[in-house]
Amino acid sequence: MDIFLKVLGIILAVVGAVIVYGAKFIVNKYGLDKRETVNIEGIDDEALGKLKMQKAIAKIKGFGGLIFLPGMILLLIAFR
Repeated sequence: MDIFLKVLGIILAVVGAVIVYGAKFIVNKYGLDKRETVNIEGIDDEALGKLKMQKAIAKIKGFGGLIFLPGMILLLIAFR
């Protein structure tokens, strides 16, 4: 059981870290910035595009962090 927790923790940590590191690639590949909505008036198209891109990247990085954190907690418990 101890080895299982170590392996599971490593897998979760690595997957989460890869998602956080590759967030910009993921957003560009799936066009997630085009699905974002922004409720700001009086902003030009270039700034709006950058804002949507940053918002989509932040969401993906948050998701990756939510996967990474349990992996690190498992590693702390397993290697105690």
